[in-house]
Amino acid sequence: MIRFGWLCCALAVFLVSLPVTSVGQDKVSGWMPKVFPITFWCGPPEPYITIAQYRAIADAGFTVVMPPCEGDATAVRNRKILDLCSKTNLRAIISDSRMPHSLTHDPKGAASVRNIVNDYRKSPTLLGYYLADEPGANSFDDLAEVSAELHRLDPDRMVFINLFPNYASSDLTSNPSQLNALTYDQYLDRFMQVVKPDVLSWDHYFFLEGSDRPGFFSNLASGQRAANATQPPTPFWQVVLSVQHGPYRALTENELRFEAMQTLAYGAKGLAYFTYWEPNDPSFKWSNAIRKRDGTPGTLYDPVSRVNSEVHALAKWLYEAHVEETFQTGQMPPDGKPQPDNSLVKVTGGGDLTAATFLGDKGFVYVLLANRNYRAGVKTQIGLQAGKRAIEQLTLATGQWHEITSKPQTDGIQSASVELGPAGAALFRWK
Repeated sequence: MIRFGWLCCALAVFLVSLPVTSVGQDKVSGWMPKVFPITFWCGPPEPYITIAQYRAIADAGFTVVMPPCEGDATAVRNRKILDLCSKTNLRAIISDSRMPHSLTHDPKGAASVRNIVNDYRKSPTLLGYYLADEPGANSFDDLAEVSAELHRLDPDRMVFINLFPNYASSDLTSNPSQLNALTYDQYLDRFMQVVKPDVLSWDHYFFLEGSDRPGFFSNLASGQRAANATQPPTPFWQVVLSVQHGPYRALTENELRFEAMQTLAYGAKGLAYFTYWEPNDPSFKWSNAIRKRDGTPGTLYDPVSRVNSEVHALAKWLYEAHVEETFQTGQMPPDGKPQPDNSLVKVTGGGDLTAATFLGDKGFVYVLLANRNYRAGVKTQIGLQAGKRAIEQLTLATGQWHEITSKPQTDGIQSASVELGPAGAALFRWK
């Protein structure tokens, strides 16, 4: 069984200043799916592993199925999941109860890995193998050898390990220490150096009862830094909150949208929700899930479907683009990054925004603006260092680009008005 995570200058000058290797380094290749991965913790358990339930998953805009959080992770169940994915255009990350967490300390570990791979490697819908959730740094060496063996036997599949958020304990004197590292950045860096993961993933649950948890933006910034420090950059995913439980409140559609759009603004290559299926875990009272325990849509099913649709519209262009910088404007969060002087975008009007610049294929520069206010919309002004180039904006509802009306200013800057809904996002481009 998978345990529950607790809770994750002018244009020419700008381009010349970039490292030669930065453009196009986030190409979709190898194990990465062709479509931006949107997934979840806790897939449907038995007896709900059915074609109807998997169609509902696909209809809600999900592209990758994660294992159930209950029941036995058997080969029979996994083959059923893989078969249903083939019928619904989904991919699967499978969990198997035989999976070892070490080869050195498990005499049967190598044989278990070999048997697992032999059981599933021929499935075209298999995206990867689930290995561990929230390991401490003291287990990275063991996980690295299991991951390496999985890759040796099945090099075209990913190995999925999900890490702690930055609010996990880093106190080495505590019993136990969660991170087993002095700092969160040290924890991430050791993971990247030792495990050399296919994807850097963590969970961060922002919406507490009565308040918002600090550290959301610094967690994204830490993940962005660690992932981009490798050559080529390692894709990173964030697992965000959906289901109400314990100290976490019932989410609105705009709170879901906030999590998704802010994650995209840091250059994430995947998004996951905790959870899809309402868990059967007596540790907490669970409610307001995407999918109820009886298999019917929960209060968040339609909202998450709409948010996922917007994510796909944006990710179609950002998935293979490389994020260059991310910063905040307006009322600065304690862990935010102020607007730099030489950015390609300047927010000259009001609003609490997160802004990001990306470099994509065919010479396109992308600018993403995401409203951090999930209660109210905003009208603001921006300046884009596009010279005399035509600037286009993406219409999220249709997925079509349209040329915007802008006013040329000095130094190659064009000013434009932007209107964003609560937690909404807007994407611009030029080349």
